[in-house]
Amino acid sequence: MQKATLLLCLAAGLLIANTGCATWKQNRWLSNHNKTLKRLAESNIPPEQKLDGLVQDYVLFMNEDLKFFNPVNGVKYVQKYHSQNERYIDKILNDTQKWQSGLNTLEKVDLGLRVAKKPYLNDVVDLVPKFKKKYKQYAFIVNLTSKVVGGLTGFLGKGLGI
Repeated sequence: MQKATLLLCLAAGLLIANTGCATWKQNRWLSNHNKTLKRLAESNIPPEQKLDGLVQDYVLFMNEDLKFFNPVNGVKYVQKYHSQNERYIDKILNDTQKWQSGLNTLEKVDLGLRVAKKPYLNDVVDLVPKFKKKYKQYAFIVNLTSKVVGGLTGFLGKGLGI
């Protein structure tokens, strides 16, 4: 009887510790995303590098979120990411849109070719449809994803169907 009680207590303790560790890990991920996006938004680096950093961070975020088995937990994670980082994402996207609007046709073609060679592009093409499918009933998640991916360049995102 004492062994059964001890095993039950140990199992309960592990369950509580595991839940706490998962929450701690998610909070650490969110903190890292926030620091990265804030640094990018407030830096004086070229807009193309800001966009690269944003998309790379978003790829990491989507990979993390797709690990959630429970969609409710996934939605909570996306909501936290969105609420903590929306102003930084919008600033980065506004900076890159201003820059892209000032490009001539040749520069836009050159940008499109550079974007097509980005190492993260395969991840974006693979993850975005999965992410949108998982959260299709949550318009704000689909809109956020479309906004970030659309920042790559309007014509490239549309051309890839993402």
